[in-house]
Amino acid sequence: MKKKWFKRTLGLMMVATVLLTGCGGGSETTEGGDGASTSTTSASDNDFKSVETFAYGSLDPHVDYYSWHSQKYGLTETLYRINDDMQLEPWLAESATTDESGQVTTVVLKDGVCFSNGTPLTSEMVKRNFERLIEKNNRFLYMADWTITPVDDKTFTIDTGAPYPTIVNDLATPELCMLDLDATTDFVSNPIATGPFKVETFVPEGDITLVRNDNYWGGEVICDSVTFYSMSDDQSKLMAMQNGEIDAYDNITSSDIELFSQDPDTYDLHSVPMQMRGYAFMNSERLPESVRQAITLMIDREAIASFMPGMFTATATIFDTDTDYGVAQPPATDVDKARAVLEADGYVLTNGVYMKDGQPLKVTLACYASRNIDTIAVLLQEQLNAFGIQAEIALKEDPDGTYMTDRDYEIGFYRSITDKTGDPITFLEFAVQSSGYGNVAGFGNEETDALIQQYRYEMDEAKRNELANEIMQQYYDSYTILVLNCYNRNTVMRKGVTNFNENNPYEFYGVSAATTPAN
Repeated sequence: MKKKWFKRTLGLMMVATVLLTGCGGGSETTEGGDGASTSTTSASDNDFKSVETFAYGSLDPHVDYYSWHSQKYGLTETLYRINDDMQLEPWLAESATTDESGQVTTVVLKDGVCFSNGTPLTSEMVKRNFERLIEKNNRFLYMADWTITPVDDKTFTIDTGAPYPTIVNDLATPELCMLDLDATTDFVSNPIATGPFKVETFVPEGDITLVRNDNYWGGEVICDSVTFYSMSDDQSKLMAMQNGEIDAYDNITSSDIELFSQDPDTYDLHSVPMQMRGYAFMNSERLPESVRQAITLMIDREAIASFMPGMFTATATIFDTDTDYGVAQPPATDVDKARAVLEADGYVLTNGVYMKDGQPLKVTLACYASRNIDTIAVLLQEQLNAFGIQAEIALKEDPDGTYMTDRDYEIGFYRSITDKTGDPITFLEFAVQSSGYGNVAGFGNEETDALIQQYRYEMDEAKRNELANEIMQQYYDSYTILVLNCYNRNTVMRKGVTNFNENNPYEFYGVSAATTPAN
């Protein structure tokens, strides 16, 4: 499966210099990534600097989603990884071979893989990392049924107890990274890992600086150090880039894309569609099928995407349509048909508003103010009002603590990676399956649950694709989800900066041994 991507080289007109507090050098002595004292000095010309929008209080990669950041920093690595074309490739592992039963997989580690303290990575340590991930992160409790057996220092087997066709996909999930569990004494601030960089200083919910791992198993590490400044404000990030205080950052805003386009001699801008989708659940217990179907038919996704140029790619599907498992899709936009559906159910357009039994058709859009979700909700509100459905906004601080938990909503917005490791199973179990956390719209049923179980253990790829499309077509036909857009990963880099994984569709890749800072 090849992921389509595009690249643009653009840039930005420089503005007045404004110095940012907290981005300067200095000298201090802290504990280094291998537990030794390390003396730091002012930044050299070989230091890479970026920003972290979502600063967290821990670096423990087996907890929550912290590994998505530790891996981006060049600290942690996994057995497999997903390349720019969304194909799985070995990373710490040399190979993974599954037997004819589909149940037992033999994994061989690459030669010379070691932690930043020089200790070799062994199959016994891999097993212990599996066990710690299961203990610390309940999203991986299913792995507790697996049997991990070291064969020798470089080889181990995984017995999943039943055919498990996505085992290699799981080996690429960023949470399954390798730590030296014996040498690490501070998992929160100083985990000892295998990446090209090791922790020098870490401020919880603040900045992090990493220095070159001189024991890196993967070859030469170009940068002396890497710093990610905690900076959530878009204007601050823009000024830091303009002032030359950072070398690159991703998740830039639509307005900044326009600014960066004005100086291609100074900046490169790269854009690649991610597997991150923005969508809205439509509660089947609150909205009749006719209303859900009409909303599905009347939505103009291109208008939403065009409001913030470069930020989104309009899409109606959870999975990319150029994949074999992304064939299923909802009906195409048809405003006339949408009106016919409502009218057939007794709704009458009166003074620009659909009425039934003397009551106007009203919906509330529950959303949150992050990643432009609230802006998308406002744009959908405008379309619904223009169509004849009165729509109001209910802004929530946190969807997971409100409508995603209590289901007190009519239309609820959400954003997630729907194709995390190159396979549909993550989204199927999250949103479509009856027991899934994201099954908040009332779709889940025994028939589809059985198909998902069949899909999970089906080894034949053609049959898997057939099952995935059958499941998703049922899901779309229920009119309980409204897919709106695919987020683009937009990365700006100063001239001379290379290898920030700028063409990879996943946000959890970033710095590597080959990363170079601006000259």
